[in-house]
This record gives sequence, C-alpha cells and structure tokens, in this order.
Amino acid sequence: WWTASDQSLLLQSEYRLLSALVKHPFHKPAESIRDSHGGLNLVEFRANDATIGFDSRPTVVLAHGFGSGLSFFYRNIDDLLNSGKVGRVVCFDWLGMGGSSRPPCWESPIRSLFNKPQSSPSFSFCNSKFSSSRAIDFFLDPLERLLTNDNIFAREEPLWLVGHSLGGYLAGKFAMRLHDQQSTSTTASVPNLTRLILASPVGFQPLPSPQERIASSNLPPAFRLVDALWSANFTPQALVRLMGSSRGQNAVRRALQGRIPHLGEQELDLLAEYLYHITVAPASGEYAMNSLLEPAASKDGAGVYAREPMGGGLMAASMSKKASPLESIKVLFGDTDWMRFHEPAAREEMQMINSKCNIKSVVHTVPQAGHHLYLDNSPTFGRYIL
Repeated sequence: WWTASDQSLLLQSEYRLLSALVKHPFHKPAESIRDSHGGLNLVEFRANDATIGFDSRPTVVLAHGFGSGLSFFYRNIDDLLNSGKVGRVVCFDWLGMGGSSRPPCWESPIRSLFNKPQSSPSFSFCNSKFSSSRAIDFFLDPLERLLTNDNIFAREEPLWLVGHSLGGYLAGKFAMRLHDQQSTSTTASVPNLTRLILASPVGFQPLPSPQERIASSNLPPAFRLVDALWSANFTPQALVRLMGSSRGQNAVRRALQGRIPHLGEQELDLLAEYLYHITVAPASGEYAMNSLLEPAASKDGAGVYAREPMGGGLMAASMSKKASPLESIKVLFGDTDWMRFHEPAAREEMQMINSKCNIKSVVHTVPQAGHHLYLDNSPTFGRYIL
C-alpha cells in the first residue's frame, strides 16, 4: 500500500506506453511459454510484411540496462521494423528486473555487506552471497533458455542481440559464453547469434590496480557516502520505495527530466509512470549493482567497473576459440556519454578481435547523445544496428 504499486499496475503502465508510442502492434507469449524460460517478461513486434511463422530476416533482441526496462526502447522499434531488414523485434526484461519474475532476496544476486573469504564465516542481511560469476549466471541462464526456446525462436533464425549499459555487459558475456560452449561441444543447441551491438557498455576498462586507486578515506565525503551505500547494497530503487507513492513518483519524474531532458510531455508522463512501477517492484535483480559492478577512483577520475571485465584481451580470447555464426560486433558510445571512459579499452579489444577472429568488430561514437543514446539520438542508433 505504501508504494501504491503491484505487478498488475506495472504491466498496465508498460501496455499504455507501448500502445501509445509504438505504431506496430505487439503481443506477449502465453504464460506457459514464459514459465518455460525462467519467468522473463517479453514483448514481440513484427514487421508489417513479416510472414507468419519463421521469417528469414534477422530478429533484433533488445536488452535494457540497470534500473530500466524493455519499454525504454520505444523510440527504436518502428524504425527497425520499417527498415525492411528485420522481421521481428523482441524486447525482454532481465530476471529480477522490469516486469520479469523477481526471485526473493535469498535467491537474488546480493553480495554480503561483510564479504569475507569463503572459508570464513560472514554476515549478510539476507541468506544469499553471490560471487560475480554466479551473479552473471543469474541473468544469462534465463536468457539462454529464452533464446533456445523453440516456441519463440527458430533454431536457424539469425539473432541480433543489442544490450545497453549493464545489459551491454551481460550481452557481451553471453556472446563469450556461447563461444566457450561451442568450443567444448558440437551437439549443444545454441542460439544463432550473428550480430552483437553493445551500447554504452560497462566492463571493458579494467579496475584500477590497488596502487592506482584512491583509498576511500581520501575521497570527498560525497564519494565516501556512495562507496558506503554501494557496499551495503543500498540501491536507488530502495530509496524510492522509502519515499512512498506520491514523493516517489515525483522523484522519479524529476530524475527522468534531468537525465533525458528532451522528452515530450506525453513521453515523460508515460515513461515516468512506467519507471516508477518497475523501480518500486520487489527488490531482486537490482542487487547486481553490487555483485557485478564496483565504483573506484584514481588520479584519472572516478567510474564504475565490472568485477569480471570483458577487456584486456578476455573477449578476444573467448571469440578466437572456435568459429561461430557471429559476423560482427559493434560497440557504441554517445559523444557526451559518462561511460565513455570505457571506450579506449573497447577499441583495443575490438582491434584484437579483428586480428584474431573472422568477426568484423568496430567502435562508433553516436553524435548528440549521452549514456541513453538509444533515446538521445534514436535514428543514428538504429542505423548502427542495421
């Protein structure tokens, strides 16, 4: 009652947003199909000229970032389907986020506040303690079940996987997992992933070394507070829940206006309502903020880094293990993107992949765009996907 929200209201806000702002109709798979791939919430859009059943054109799969949801891609769907180059667009919510199932605290990727070696006893505010690898699997296992579900995707269907921010990191890790699987098995069913687009992804720049890092005690008070809250798994979503319905909705709307100031009034109303409901839904996947990512500061600046990075030759080594259907990798950053400090390491990684693998890999800068480049400059973002 405090937040005046529930799963039904969340899905209603998703429906209102997509119905009002996307011209192509959409539908959701039956609940029985949803249950078979781990409770992921998804919507499917088809091109007007798409054939019933299998369409030989690629399907674009859109994966949102931290604190977001599938409806945030509303500006991209019509452009992709009107291009004539794709037959379907499928948007999904990661497990524990958006409208997907939200496993309870003890099954969620939470990292203990007092994180000690496994051999030592440790205390946590809930009965869960995920390593980074286990937290990655928390998200990738349901995604793999989704993409290998014959009721949704044909085995030969070309897939273009697009991930934003944390979703870009997870999409990159998923592509690496597929290459690892293909190098050890010739019989396993794997998705026909032919194109990978990572939009403003975290994870390429490695963590600063202990010698490079500025100790927490030497950081300004605001940075020390962020570090303490991060370590304690206190998420932005938790703060909005504490505010309650009225103050929480106002706070979400103000934050949205500040982050994406060019939204029209209708867009702002619908997106703020949707964002509020996915924000105050039961805490689950948001704990990945702590288990997958780590804030750090050095003399070069402060930023967020992956505990298990993709850069430093790791993605190139994975991609070179065995030939796969993957034809290209594109990494995109906005020209005013706060995540752009990952760009130099991303460029180095793409160069290594180009030299070691038969995969065309490149980094592009999207003009007039920040971190939310898919909204800031949706036409250019769409062209890079196509």
